Amino acid sequence: MGTNRNTAIKVLALLSTVRWYNILLTVAAQYLGAYFLARHTQHPFESLVLNVKLHLIVISTVFTIAAGFIINNFYDYEKDMINRPKTTLFNRLISKKTILNLYISFNLISLTLAAFASFRILLFFLGFVSLLWIYSHKLKSIPFVKEFSASILSVASFFSIGLHYGQWYNFVFAYGVFFLSLVFTREIIKDFENRKGDTAVGNTTLLLYLGEEKTKAFVYLLMCFSVFIGISFMVLYHIKPWTLYVLGAVIFVAFNLVFFRKSVSSRQYAIVNAIYKLMLVAGVLNI
Repeated sequence: MGTNRNTAIKVLALLSTVRWYNILLTVAAQYLGAYFLARHTQHPFESLVLNVKLHLIVISTVFTIAAGFIINNFYDYEKDMINRPKTTLFNRLISKKTILNLYISFNLISLTLAAFASFRILLFFLGFVSLLWIYSHKLKSIPFVKEFSASILSVASFFSIGLHYGQWYNFVFAYGVFFLSLVFTREIIKDFENRKGDTAVGNTTLLLYLGEEKTKAFVYLLMCFSVFIGISFMVLYHIKPWTLYVLGAVIFVAFNLVFFRKSVSSRQYAIVNAIYKLMLVAGVLNI
């Protein structure tokens, strides 16, 4: 009985570590994006369900992202013990050797499935896996590069779907730029929320490198850029579902622009971060 309980705790800790909710959202976004790209076919839903290569890509993404979170938490253990002690449960229950073995196993599964999808998909995931490790091991110590590379990696999995279908649309690119601006802004806001842990372990974030005043000014600039891109998108593309979301996001960004200016505590920054997280979830579902 005790062994089963310990195993269950470890599984739950692993699910928390790999942020299953983020992975689930990514899977939903990939399938929604695939449906969007396949909507002009005679039987879009059937072609989606019976598309084995698409399912291989999605499962590869699941294992790649899970491995990315595992190695990221491995390097962030000390900081997370301060900022998010509950999320370090897995690292405390499992040995470092087992964690690294899981990381390697997940990546091998991902690359094997990608190889069955196609050679170019395999190359994509080879690059994706490599960049996730480089980010966790090297890029996280470089201000600005850390936040920007995290933003790029957050949306990288969507490119595998476009690569599979070989279709690109101008308005999708414009929407992607707007969405990326939201992700990038959130990454910097997270620096404010996690400042205590970053300071304690000596992480050089953009906030600690530039100082609060200059970093806030940069965030204001990003928020204004998001508003500009959002308004430009609505003017150029008259696609009701997309423009409705962008309009709502622009309103929330404008609200955050005021609220963030007055924020001084980790709790207030957490509220801004939560609002951005909700906008990103809504942005994915809006596809």
